[in-house]
Amino acid sequence: MTAQRQGTCEQDDIRLHYTEAGFEQGPGARPLMLFCHGFPSCGRSFRLQFEAFANDYHVVAVDALGAGQSSKPESLAPYRIDQLASQLDGLARQVAGDRSFVLVGHDWGGALAWSFAEAWPERLDAVIVMNAPPYNILLDLLRASAAQRERSSYMYSMRSGKHHQAMTRDHGLAVWQRAYEPLRALPQFTAADDEHIRQALTTPGAIDGGINWYRANIPEPDQITDAGYWPVRGTRLRVPGLLFWGEDDGTFEPEFIDRLAAQSDRLQVERLPQVGHWSMLQRPEQVNRTMREFLARATSR
Repeated sequence: MTAQRQGTCEQDDIRLHYTEAGFEQGPGARPLMLFCHGFPSCGRSFRLQFEAFANDYHVVAVDALGAGQSSKPESLAPYRIDQLASQLDGLARQVAGDRSFVLVGHDWGGALAWSFAEAWPERLDAVIVMNAPPYNILLDLLRASAAQRERSSYMYSMRSGKHHQAMTRDHGLAVWQRAYEPLRALPQFTAADDEHIRQALTTPGAIDGGINWYRANIPEPDQITDAGYWPVRGTRLRVPGLLFWGEDDGTFEPEFIDRLAAQSDRLQVERLPQVGHWSMLQRPEQVNRTMREFLARATSR
């Protein structure tokens, strides 16, 4: 494992904390691979990919806005998906200049990664997502699918009331305990991983910081309009894309995969039987191997 270091990216009043490795500069500088997590999580959730690719890439795992050691603004404006994408772009330019890069996302970070790729394809060599549809397709499903609205009911209930109180009690301790319980028996999910994530999630404001992504971007289904899509409704994915889908994940209706394929120029789907929402932690060897094979093809064109 190459040396790691911590860094921050300051953008106006926003501070993003990140961990990086493989950061040697100069003519032989490695291509950037940027990891963006979902909720409830932090940059540590990609440790097994971060370490696996650190000898070939300049790997950067960010604590996204509202999480870990990054800023946790109360205003919802910085959490809008276009602003989140701009924050990622600013971070990428700080650590790698104007060079294109590989963007890897999970959950909300995955929805953001798809949108980033749709909006700015020239900035990416490839996009890799675990267990998340594009933001625009999720909005489509919320508008049209009663089944998806049922699956997504938590996105609304946790914003206030008893559900919100339960999640934020003891600075989110119960959220950490419940969310990571299925992973604690896995040998690859270490006690150090668990403790790092506990500290990140129980940082004051971190739970509401994560919930703010939903508050800022997920209207009530009957209030979703075409103007709320980003970059625009129906945008095609022009860059090579890889989706990992844990087939036991109950968060999203799997029909989104067909929609994504119909709107993509080059998409590979890797289905993972008996895997839930945390594919990069549950099947790291398979995920890492498939990522390498995909990137070898995607970046050789």
